[in-house]
Amino acid sequence: MTLSLESLLAARLFLSPELLDNRLFFLSNLGQGGHLSLYAMDAGGSVPEPLLPARLAVSNPELAEGEVFALFPTLGKILLMLDRDGDENYQPMLIPLDGGIPEPAFGSAFDGYRVRCLETDPERNLAYLSAESRTERMYASFQANLETGELVQLSQHVWGSYVDGVNADHTSVILVDRYAAGDHTLYQWRAGWPDRQLLYGVPLEKRGDQQVPLNGIKHLSFTPGDRGLLFITSLFVDNYGLG
Repeated sequence: MTLSLESLLAARLFLSPELLDNRLFFLSNLGQGGHLSLYAMDAGGSVPEPLLPARLAVSNPELAEGEVFALFPTLGKILLMLDRDGDENYQPMLIPLDGGIPEPAFGSAFDGYRVRCLETDPERNLAYLSAESRTERMYASFQANLETGELVQLSQHVWGSYVDGVNADHTSVILVDRYAAGDHTLYQWRAGWPDRQLLYGVPLEKRGDQQVPLNGIKHLSFTPGDRGLLFITSLFVDNYGLG
């Protein structure tokens, strides 16, 4: 069988499927404009329904840092990270599960920031957001409540302080400063603490001439009872393993 180049280039994308009851939500370039948008269809098969106005596009989830969309069924809402005409200044927006015109999830709180959605918990209506300032070199991480609109700032730092692990009741969060590939320092935030506390590694500003081995720690998960952390690391083997 011979396939033409045109047929390969015209192949449709179906990305990031999420199943909710008997509805399947996904990203696709089904529209005539060729850009990615959000669709829904019956899990048993039906015509895909666009959930966003035709002029709006979403980012490619394979290139995005974090989640492009997340379903919050108890609120009847979908959280979307949308920019304006491809400027990549993503903002958290909400639409109904049946689709509609996006509205800011937190008013003007993130004006002047480029926001990433790093983790979500639909059962508790929580999202963890990283906000990059567009006026200075600074990142802030937030625990965001989509039901109440409350934003709890977990940390603010020039090296990102990205959320990379949350315990079951959302009272403890692991934050990671990333200086270079594999060069990470871990911090812990707990509810009631005024600021994060150092958990593992040597902060860049305290190293001086000290040589710190690359640890590559990422994808952290709390073990039962919050007794420890399970993660991927390059501390023991260069091609990564568990720690």
